[in-house]
Order: sequence, then C-alpha cells, then structure tokens
Amino acid sequence: MRGDAMEADVNIAGRQFTLTSDDAYLGALGATFEPEMVRLFECFAKGTVLDIGANIGCTALAFSGMADIVHAFEPSPSTFELLATNTSVVGNVQRHNYGLGDAAGAFELTFAPTNRSGGFVSNQTQASAGHTVEKIEIRTLDDVAPSLVGSNIDFIKIDVEGFEGSVIRGGERTLAAARPVVALELNHWCLNAFQRTSVPDFFDYLRAVFPTLYAVEGSTYLNLHDPNESYAVMYQHILHMRYVTLVGSFDTAALAAFHARYEHRLAA
Repeated sequence: MRGDAMEADVNIAGRQFTLTSDDAYLGALGATFEPEMVRLFECFAKGTVLDIGANIGCTALAFSGMADIVHAFEPSPSTFELLATNTSVVGNVQRHNYGLGDAAGAFELTFAPTNRSGGFVSNQTQASAGHTVEKIEIRTLDDVAPSLVGSNIDFIKIDVEGFEGSVIRGGERTLAAARPVVALELNHWCLNAFQRTSVPDFFDYLRAVFPTLYAVEGSTYLNLHDPNESYAVMYQHILHMRYVTLVGSFDTAALAAFHARYEHRLAA
C-alpha cells in the first residue's frame, strides 16, 4: 500500500469492497457507490464492457459483477497503481495503463492532488499552480479494439473530463461495427475549459454518431434528437448542472431494459 493511502469499505453494486486511495475521493464517496449510476449501468453492462476513465476502480468493480469481461482504461501511472490494487480481488477486469483519444501519442494529465477523479488531458489548457502533472500515453480505440479480450464490445462507459468526444472520434469504426450502448459524462465546464468545445457543438457531433441519444436525470430521460428536448437539456445542464449522463445507442432493442426502468419526460 502507498504510504499516504487510506482505506474505506464501500458497497458497490450490492457487493462490499475495501478500497484504497490517497485523495479525498473515498471520503466523499460514502458507504455506497453512486446507486443511481449503478442502476443505469445494470440496464446495459453485459458481455464485454469498456470502462474508459476507470480512476481507482469503482466502476470496474461494479461492472465485474454484471459483465463477463471488463477492460478498464486509466492513463495516470499513479492512479493506475490504485486501480490495480482495488480490482485485484476480481478476476475478470483487464487493466490498461493508457488513455483513449483520437490520436496516438504522448500527452499530459493534470489533476489536483486531492481529487484524482478530476484528472483531465491537458492538451489545450494548463491548470493553475499546485496541480499534479503526469506523462501519459494515448491510443485510439480503433487501434486497440482488435487486441482486446472478448468477442464483441457490448457496453462502453466514458468519463474523461471533457475528452469524451476525442475518445469517440478515435473509435468510430469500432462503434459502427460493434454497435455498443455508450454511456458518457456531460460536463459543460470540462468541455469548455479543457477542450474548448460548446455543448451545442458536442450534441451535434454525438447526434451524427448515435441514431438514439438520450440525456438522463434521475429516473427520467429526454431525447436529444428532438430540438425542444435538446434545448431543455442544455438549459438545465448549463444553469443547474443537471442531465450529466448521456446514453447513445445504435439499436433500440438494446435499450429495452432502460425503457422499462426510465420514464420519458422532463425531470421534476
């Protein structure tokens, strides 16, 4: 264990795990890991799952009880050590110490020492003094997908602090062939500050990729292919930081469990 690390017992998707980290994330996490997010993942996570932006391993551990194989991608060398420690107790998580983007190469990752989960690829924006900067490797999903263990990619989760569009651009061929469900973070601060991308432009790109695109809030969702509902999501997200999770799909049949659990309406 790292000398400055701490441990906490956390319930993740109905199973108890002892997690190790060296930042404030464990204290903020509480006794149960993001039950609303786990509820959403349960609709899609099966077969082969990609956890892109795995951090210290919470989502990978959640997926390990739902899917056959989990590929967890974490580019930070120091965070990857924690990911490896935390996921060593399950046998179906394959760990990869590189990130995914639209071009392969050497990059930098920046994060506050108290918040590893906020690490961002600093290719366009440099953070203020006091942040930790690490050298990282980026590859493209299209390049690495053929070598991943698993017959087909069924579900992808992407949480990379504004770098989500880059991940998708680097995997468009793979997405078109495998047709997985994709859940990704929407964070207008990260998009603007770190990648200089507006929410409308981000939505336009995602609509061109995914025939079905939803924004989820609580137990409800709105359709981002509908102009009125898309506007409502932008308003609620930018002003009130709601609708932080998007779901993209190529096949409505893959959304059957989601539609049984979530209601199509504006969140109260």
